Amino acid sequence: MAKTTKQQIRVLLADDHAIFRDGLRKLLDSDEDITIVGEAQNGAECIKMLAKLKPDILLLDLRMPDKDGLAVLEEVNFDTLPTRVVVLTAAEDDRDVVRAMRLGARGVVLKQSAYRFAGEEYSSRARRRNLARQPHDCRSHESVFEVCRIRAAP
Repeated sequence: MAKTTKQQIRVLLADDHAIFRDGLRKLLDSDEDITIVGEAQNGAECIKMLAKLKPDILLLDLRMPDKDGLAVLEEVNFDTLPTRVVVLTAAEDDRDVVRAMRLGARGVVLKQSAYRFAGEEYSSRARRRNLARQPHDCRSHESVFEVCRIRAAP
């Protein structure tokens, strides 16, 4: 899908699971307002890419090798960056989420929700194409997109 010329929401994905990053990238790429500017597979890469890319949104996994998401939040001075952080987590332990929020994260997305959104979108797309034989414009998961839009707002 061609992106429009209006101001894009620039997103950096940081997650150690390539399959998860790929699915989330495909889901977010379907929105014309969102551009994925980079992908990091660990906390150390994430920190380097943050300084270089200065994205609007960082989708940050809490559990990664080298440096986890909490270590990234502790190390990076987000007051000097235009970046808002949304934490990705599979953990059911609220303590890490609360700690991430205290360290400056602006929102939380459970990985289970993102997997469900991606799975529903892909199965919905396949069903519609088989039934209608028409291209499908992905708009069924506004909540995932809205997380990026709302968190990118000043």
